[in-house]
Amino acid sequence: MNDATKFEYFGLSPFEIEVIYNTLSKFSAVDEKILVEESEYVTLLRIEFPVPYDDEFFRLFGFDNWQKFKALFNEMKRRRGRKGLKIILSFSGISADINSRIVFLLTNDIGPQFEYATEKIEHMTDSIHIQVKNLETSRQFTTYTFDAVAMKWVISGKVQ
Repeated sequence: MNDATKFEYFGLSPFEIEVIYNTLSKFSAVDEKILVEESEYVTLLRIEFPVPYDDEFFRLFGFDNWQKFKALFNEMKRRRGRKGLKIILSFSGISADINSRIVFLLTNDIGPQFEYATEKIEHMTDSIHIQVKNLETSRQFTTYTFDAVAMKWVISGKVQ
């Protein structure tokens, strides 16, 4: 298993790259890659954490680091306005014994609920654990998108 966090992007400012890289490097080794631009998005940020999505991740990652990420994501959305912004955060499942990935897909299409969506990510661990355990075990990816009308993260049909 690779213990490095994957950090892939295009369309980030040098400041954003530095903040993300420095924050991730406090958590684990970082495998950084600049992606080829897509026409649909001005900015794409993909971070793959080599650990399960659970309370232990947030404890190890650190409250200050997570707060810094949320603030940066919200600032990225503010600076890009209506231009395409896509953030993909993925984790190696919900525990070491379940072979799957948990993926959070966030775009600026949800409007003013963007900040609320970033805030909710850290508070979803218990409910996501229950949902994933109830899904078929052969599922490799469980992707969540934010439903701006229902104001909650929901399982999406999109697989990244």
